[in-house]
Amino acid sequence: MRKHFSFKQMFAVFIWLVIGLLQSATVMAKEVKDPELYKQELLNIEKRLDAKIRELDEKLERLERLESSESSATVAAPDIPHNIEANMSMPLPVVPDETEPKPVSYKNYANISYGKNGFEFRTDDNKFSLAIQNRIQTRYSNPFDSDPRSVEDLARDESTFRIRRARTRLRGHAYWSWIKYYLQYDWSQPVLRDLNLTIDKYQWAKFWVGRGKVLYNDERVVSSANQQFVNRSIVNDIFTVDRQQGVQMYGNLYPGAWHDVSYYAGIFSGLGVGEGSNDDDHMMYSSRIQWNALGGEMPFSQSDIEFHEKPALNIAFAASTNRSRCTAFQTDSRSCRDLPGFAPGQDGQYRINQVMEEVRFKWRGFSLKNEMHWKEVIDLFKGKLDPTKKITLFGGLVQAGYFPHFIFPAIPRNLEVAGRFAFVNPDTHIKDAHQEEYSGVLTYFFNGHMNKVNFQVSHLIVQNYSDQRFWLQWDLTF
Repeated sequence: MRKHFSFKQMFAVFIWLVIGLLQSATVMAKEVKDPELYKQELLNIEKRLDAKIRELDEKLERLERLESSESSATVAAPDIPHNIEANMSMPLPVVPDETEPKPVSYKNYANISYGKNGFEFRTDDNKFSLAIQNRIQTRYSNPFDSDPRSVEDLARDESTFRIRRARTRLRGHAYWSWIKYYLQYDWSQPVLRDLNLTIDKYQWAKFWVGRGKVLYNDERVVSSANQQFVNRSIVNDIFTVDRQQGVQMYGNLYPGAWHDVSYYAGIFSGLGVGEGSNDDDHMMYSSRIQWNALGGEMPFSQSDIEFHEKPALNIAFAASTNRSRCTAFQTDSRSCRDLPGFAPGQDGQYRINQVMEEVRFKWRGFSLKNEMHWKEVIDLFKGKLDPTKKITLFGGLVQAGYFPHFIFPAIPRNLEVAGRFAFVNPDTHIKDAHQEEYSGVLTYFFNGHMNKVNFQVSHLIVQNYSDQRFWLQWDLTF
């Protein structure tokens, strides 16, 4: 490579040349008396000049290395070689000087892996992490898909293939491992379903803020990906408090003791996730208390795919109150809904009070679940003597599942059989207004709840009229 000399370097070379010329001129000025002696003196001068030039070359090389190291250290974004590991092992030039710069090192700033939450990116210092997960749920339904709420709904003939759910989830932590975030977007509607932050530093007290599910009852809190049946029961749409925007606090107290307890409490705007602000100055309040009688606190997930060697039993009670124009909720761009038979509400028109009882049990592939709901709807705009001012709704469900392989080894280990009974009485003052569901489902788990196929048959009754519904579904999470 061609060298470029600075002014200082050229000046030093000039000085050494002048000295050599002067010494040569001095010798030449003398009378040559002894040719051999004269020749020897010239050779000595040549050797001294060669030594000075070599010394000068070494100094110039060290100076160039120093300037090169300083310029590379100040580059904002150096070009990283393709074979980075080989280049990292190459020694940098050694400069014997107190101003020697620190060597520039290249490193991987994030680790990539795949696990239960999808593709995960994590920095080496573990200050930041991001997991990306996608989910596709395809379903065939016959003769209709949604839950019938009237006799007219039973008469529908809408045999359908559909993408029931198509979602992307982002989750991880930022700055500290106990500051967690979660985002879920549904492409099939589309709607931003969840976006929240959780301070998860202590087991006994966790703080949640943003939009997401109210920690009220198992059937709604459980992800639709982790359910035992194709979809939730006919109870859900009537009694759910669904997703809201607000704050929640929850935790687990005395883990492992006989009085192992989990608690949940929240304050929300009370209009679901489709509204940016409240319709009045009243808030929604919810609470849940759960006794982990056996086996500790179970996660919100159905079917005993973990195969509990020891029995696990959780018993819970929950309550919620709200005043708004809503009598029902659904996660959608318009999440504030009206119960069947109720007129669209005005701001602050309805007071909703409801309570819930729940039992969950799992042991050796067997699972049992029960919920009972009571809901009171008070129309604050009607007079006290109006018989429709206060409407009471009642409903519940019981479902059980088992992996028969543990009794009949010839049956595939990953096949589960489950049954469910659910009922809703939308108005206890109206005769024959009840609704019932009798469902059976076969589920084959290719990889737990991450990859499974369901076939469900339901017998649905509305006001003493009935019909059958068939569902076939593939749910894939990756």
